[in-house]
Amino acid sequence: MIALKEPQMPNPPPDNTTLAMDRTILANERTFQAWIRTGLSALATGLGVSRFLNETMPLWMLLSIATILIVFSILAFALAAWRYRHLHVRVAHLEVDTTPLWLVHASAGFLTIMGLLALAGVYIAAFS
Repeated sequence: MIALKEPQMPNPPPDNTTLAMDRTILANERTFQAWIRTGLSALATGLGVSRFLNETMPLWMLLSIATILIVFSILAFALAAWRYRHLHVRVAHLEVDTTPLWLVHASAGFLTIMGLLALAGVYIAAFS
């Protein structure tokens, strides 16, 4: 007589702790993306103010608004990387797939440098 084997599941379903950690990691990545989006919006607005409102307001006011927006964008990029790293360090020892920390720092660093160059470009354009 042939014995029938019970079908086995290839992988057991994840437990609640694993699912909670996955949700935490995904929330951390969404928060990072939100800070980057906020910084990009502030950077684009600062550049737009300096480019398109130069004939409608005094130079000092134009530079003040553009500087505040661009500096805010630089701070948002730096805060995004810091905030991501803060939680990443707490869960690094767990067996959870995350975005590599070097990629987060590289992208935030690149955007920070672009923000600094944009700020320099605004001042060069204003005084040339």
